[in-house]
Amino acid sequence: MDFVIALVVLAITLAALAYPLYRARPQPTTLNVSTLDDLLAQRDGLYATLRDLEADRQLGKLDEADYAARRAKYMAQASQVLQALDVVQGKGAAMDAGARLEQEVRAQRKTTDRHAARTKDKAAGGFCRHCGKALDAGDKFCAKCGRAV
Repeated sequence: MDFVIALVVLAITLAALAYPLYRARPQPTTLNVSTLDDLLAQRDGLYATLRDLEADRQLGKLDEADYAARRAKYMAQASQVLQALDVVQGKGAAMDAGARLEQEVRAQRKTTDRHAARTKDKAAGGFCRHCGKALDAGDKFCAKCGRAV
């Protein structure tokens, strides 16, 4: 009889210990501010890198093969960061991360194209031989280093 009571007490103890495991529910993902800040910083850094890459290609600093390889690498990284941001922010996948990235890159390209047009207009005066700053047409002195052009 003592053996049966010991078994019942043991079974109740095990059930009490195992109950939280059966009852476990996934905890809602809390928005970790530092994680969100890190992801936003990564996203902004990758966008800046893609913008710089596009500018380098337009200026002829990169050949097409190197540009394509680097762009594919940074686009993949940006896509991963955007997906992680969606998870952290709890957004649904209303728009594919790749499509969203392409849309944002297109917007950045428009900005880069406008900047390149302004730089091209300004470059009509050439560049300073000493510091490389773009000169306006008719400049006699460099605005950055002050040397005669």
